Amino acid sequence: MVVYNINQVSFRQAPCPSGLFSRMNATMRFLIWGAMPFGALLGGLLGSTIGVRGTLLAGAVGRSLTFLPVFLSPLRRMRELPSYVEPAGEGPAAGPLGPRES
Repeated sequence: MVVYNINQVSFRQAPCPSGLFSRMNATMRFLIWGAMPFGALLGGLLGSTIGVRGTLLAGAVGRSLTFLPVFLSPLRRMRELPSYVEPAGEGPAAGPLGPRES
């Protein structure tokens, strides 16, 4: 998990302008953590319809296939991360709407 987290955060931040790191990280956390209640609901529904063993089997099969999107994507063949180059005259204080007011 440590290696995964380091790589996925690095891959997300490399092409992102520095002024948008917080928004990008908040969006990803919302998507990832926000999906957990739906997974719990689905697990409860499956448990009550097909039983606990069937639900655990479905979860194990589903979890064993989670590598497929990355395995089948161009990410596997990348040797360097894409990077964002700040436009001239804009530093970290400049965001998507221009320089910050002090």
